[in-house]
Amino acid sequence: MDAKTFLCCIEAIKSSDIAVQEEAANAVAALMDSCWLPQILHHLNDPSPLVRRVMLWTLRNYAGQIAYPQFLAYLHDPDMAVREAALLLFMEGGSPACDALVAAAVSSEEEEIRFSAVQALGQFRTPEALVPLMHAAGAKNPDIREVAVLSLGVYADACVIPQLLAALADDPQIRLAALEGLRGRELSPEDLVQVSGCLSDAEFPEIRAAAVAVLGPLVPEESAEDASPQVRRAVASVTASQALLVQLCTDTDASVRMAAAEAVGKQGYMMEDVLLPLLSDAVPGVRRAAVTALASSRRPDVVTALIACLHDPKPGIQAAAATALGEIGGDDVIAALTEASKSGNAILRGIMKNALNAALKKNKK
Repeated sequence: MDAKTFLCCIEAIKSSDIAVQEEAANAVAALMDSCWLPQILHHLNDPSPLVRRVMLWTLRNYAGQIAYPQFLAYLHDPDMAVREAALLLFMEGGSPACDALVAAAVSSEEEEIRFSAVQALGQFRTPEALVPLMHAAGAKNPDIREVAVLSLGVYADACVIPQLLAALADDPQIRLAALEGLRGRELSPEDLVQVSGCLSDAEFPEIRAAAVAVLGPLVPEESAEDASPQVRRAVASVTASQALLVQLCTDTDASVRMAAAEAVGKQGYMMEDVLLPLLSDAVPGVRRAAVTALASSRRPDVVTALIACLHDPKPGIQAAAATALGEIGGDDVIAALTEASKSGNAILRGIMKNALNAALKKNKK
């Protein structure tokens, strides 16, 4: 490629013809000779986001020849695709790129660059990023604190737990980010007490729900009485208490009933008497969750109810019932699936036939 061809490629990248764009972008992105580096850097200032993006892609070929601080601004470019290309450039840049981000996260006087550097460091997941992220979690700017806490949440290191717990006293969005980061971690009794304090956050149900998710099966039973369906739904998803699941399966909110029915199925509880009434629930999602949860039951009344679900108005529920019945087998099931496999819906017909074949195999055993 000569200089004239390079400039033609730049113009072609701006073309409205996608095929022309792609061919030109691929040609530029394949450049590796250092003689092209000044031109690539020059066109990083092009008004076209696509040109800027291609230049950033191409710079990945020059990892040992570039100074990364000059590319920090592209991490908060107005165009999302340019930001993504810049992030990829940094992530593939090794220690020099990481060092540039660390320096910006700790000492940059430009808030946008500091924010972008902290956000990017969260993608690195390297030990070198931990200290600057912890430092940023104490920044004056709440946006920087929030992204720092979110970034710390992806690290499995126990050393981030105190920082996340400290953030539970911060602004609402930061508290929420901290709770997300604490989810699934091994916490001490003292830590759990701090998390439990979020259950009394009267203003933000999403924070109470996030706290429930962190506490898991240790969540207090009274949370199942929370005024917010979001919180009760979270309780249904984490509790191991059959008594609470019985209660939540009859909740006034459909999303809570659905979450409770799903939880019953996932935990393998035999709660047929609780689930059977849900097969006639007004909300299709609840009916489908109940069908799935009943799939492992062999009670005759459950089988009869599942056969009735083959005539549900919603095809998804018919399909779920057929799949469950295929695993159960039996003469009544085979007769019902034989009839259902005549469905006028081609997709449903295939599902019914597969379920019928499964039921026939069960009968041969």
